[in-house]
Order: sequence, then C-alpha cells, then structure tokens
Amino acid sequence: MRRIAWLAIVVVGVAASEAASSETISLSLPELSWSLEMAVPGFVVKEKEIAPSGQAARFYAVSEGSGVVLSGFLEKAAKKGDSKACRDHYWSRAKQSPFKKEQIGMRESGPMAIVEYIVPDYLGKELRQKNLNAYLAEGDYWMDVHLSKTGYKTGDEDPFLPVLKGIRINRTYVPTASDRFDFGNIYYHQKDYKKAAMQYEKALELEKQKPSLPRTLWLVLVDQLGMSYGISGDLAKSQHLYEWAVTKEPEYPMFYYNLACSFAEMGKQDNAIKNLRLAFKYNGNSIPGESVPDPRTDSSFEKYLNNPEFKAALEQMK
Repeated sequence: MRRIAWLAIVVVGVAASEAASSETISLSLPELSWSLEMAVPGFVVKEKEIAPSGQAARFYAVSEGSGVVLSGFLEKAAKKGDSKACRDHYWSRAKQSPFKKEQIGMRESGPMAIVEYIVPDYLGKELRQKNLNAYLAEGDYWMDVHLSKTGYKTGDEDPFLPVLKGIRINRTYVPTASDRFDFGNIYYHQKDYKKAAMQYEKALELEKQKPSLPRTLWLVLVDQLGMSYGISGDLAKSQHLYEWAVTKEPEYPMFYYNLACSFAEMGKQDNAIKNLRLAFKYNGNSIPGESVPDPRTDSSFEKYLNNPEFKAALEQMK
C-alpha cells in the first residue's frame, strides 16, 4: 500500500488555498484533556502543525483588517514552573536576538505573564513594530502567544487588547474532526497505524454527523484511514471503507487504487484489476501533488507481476 510522505508532519499546506477566517483557534495534543484557545474573529490561519513527536504544536494567523499577526505554540515545559517561569525561560532567549527592543514592559494579566516591547527599526529602516508575548502554563506544558503589528504609533489604540481578552485554557475541550485528523497524522507518521486508525475513525464519525473539513482534507482523511487499516492487517475494514468512499466520491482515483490494493492483498486478482482500471481512468482527478502510483512498484501487487492476465491488464492501463 502507498504511503503519503508529504503528510508525515501535520501541516495545513494541503488546505492552504482553502484557509478561512476563524472565530476560534485552538491548540492541543493527543494526550491532553485541555486546549489553548483563542477567540479571535477575523483572523485567517495560515499555518498549523503538530510535531511528529506529538509533544508540541504551533500556529500562525493574520488579521488583514487590523494588520495584527498572531502566532503561538505549546510544548513540554523545560522545567517545572508557572507562567512567570515560562516567561523567564523564553524571554531570556528572545533577548539574545539581534533586533533592538525598546519600551520593554512586564506585567501579569490573570493566568498570563506578559512582555511588551517595540522593535523600532530593521536593517536601518523604520519599523515601529509593537510586540506582545503572553505566556501560560498548564500541567507539564508551557505556551507562548505572540502578537505583532508594524507601524504602531504611541497613542494608538491598543491593537492587542481584543485578542488578549479571548485567550484561555479550555479544560472542557472536546477535539474537533480537524483535531482528530491531526492526531491521527501524528501516529501515522510514527507508523503506529492502529492508533492512527482510532483517531481517523473518530474524525470521520464527526464528519458524518456534521461536515467541517475542506474536501481535500476529507479525501486525505478517508484515504489514510483505509491505509491504516490495510497496513495494520485489517484488510476487510480497508475494503469496506473504500467501497463506501467511492459512493461518496465516485471519480476520485486514489480510493479505487487503494481498494485495488486491499483486494490484491486478499488474493482477489480480478477485483484488483477492475479497481486499478478505474483508478487510472480517473487519474486526472487526483488532488494537487498526487497521482496514481505505478502498481509495478507497489508491494501489494508484487505477487501478480508475473501473472499473464495481470501483466496484460497493466499494459492496457498505460
């Protein structure tokens, strides 16, 4: 079975063209029962990823209306400590950067330890970039939310206040379909296909109840769930999933290709050939960056490569 290497790390590059304005941005990890949550209407998430280790997550978002850039991450804490300890740790690093910082101020707001400062210029050009870092701590994790706005003038209305008011730790967090998809990708990257399948299943069930993922990500979700089944040896589940999937997307080639893989692994050559033909028929409908692989290089079909009927069928598919 084919494996999608370009989704090894959970990146939203697949959906970059489908980025949309977000009311709420949240960051969490598979082992956490809480999330870092920000109520930020008008911001567009440009990037969001979880490290392959599953120990850290980050995002990057922009508000075109206000010109504010918002980013944040959470990761395992370097040591035990509250938000002030978190601030001390990360600010000691930030001070080492070559950017000149003026009007540095520190304060606390609720659970957040805050640093504010101005970067006056960059490479000799006036910048007047206002910056704010809000640090939080929860359990064994530290978080840093960074806001910046270029062209800030003293006396301007504080552009960060609305965002700061919306930052919180959500301890009643329920993972969304997108979250489950991301978590599944972590385990997929780690080659723990049974755990990957568990997360993908939950994501797909949420999608069936209330669709929320862009079409491209939905295709990848179903595709990788089926591959997780197949690679971990549950070929019947893989077959049934792809047979259902082609009723939803009857012209998407990779569902047919992976269905052919399942049948091939089960020794059902005729069904494998039938679905390979459909995969190549609809190859033009592949998502960007992907196309139907060459069955000759796929281990699922290795035992058929010297079979005259299979070889003849492949020749017709060229």
